[in-house]
Amino acid sequence: MVREPEELENLLGITFTNKNLLKQALTHSSYRLCHKEEGLEDNERLEFIGDAVLNLCISFYLYEKFPKDREGELTKKRAYLVCKERLIKVAEDLKLEEFILLGRREQSLDPKSKKNIAGRTLEALIGALFIDQGLERTCEVIKKLFSPYFRTLKASKITDYKTKLQEFLQKNRGEIPTYEVIEIKGPAHRPQIEVAVKVVGEVLALAKGASRKEAENLAAKKALYKLKRKLIGK
Repeated sequence: MVREPEELENLLGITFTNKNLLKQALTHSSYRLCHKEEGLEDNERLEFIGDAVLNLCISFYLYEKFPKDREGELTKKRAYLVCKERLIKVAEDLKLEEFILLGRREQSLDPKSKKNIAGRTLEALIGALFIDQGLERTCEVIKKLFSPYFRTLKASKITDYKTKLQEFLQKNRGEIPTYEVIEIKGPAHRPQIEVAVKVVGEVLALAKGASRKEAENLAAKKALYKLKRKLIGK
């Protein structure tokens, strides 16, 4: 049974002025399609807003917290915090899945699919918070929700695999890798980008990510792993 939105307000420490916004944030498109007679709006537009607000609030917090970091380091930290895996974890911490309105078929989806839906719903919830409560209050809530992962940033090694791969190839083969976008799928606000890393026309690895940078870094990680195993095999 789906929990009442008021319980979620209590968990967030927020009282929505516009309760319809909260309901919309928790309404998956599948539920809207199954209840057309109710004239509901789903959360996809709010997800679009929430994605931008989340990036802004996280960027501002990192800017303040790490005054000595250059742009590249701040970008890596932000990517660590706003990636799909982190959104899913925060949604799990909030037990957000228990509040989402889903269509009949989606209610029987596998756990992984439901977790992905919860991660996207978190962004919609952030979008609703921004519209209802304003930027400052929304950033406060985001800071609270993501604080466990802020604390792990210094301990977490956010590796630049592109640099590591280039260094490895230059040392062992005297070559430099190149990257090529193979395919872009999904909506503009949440694309799925597939990238190939190549050296002298040879494809070393393929990887997908939410941004070109993420996909390139993942492809470089895969390529480096394969090349090192091959080197050890020799």
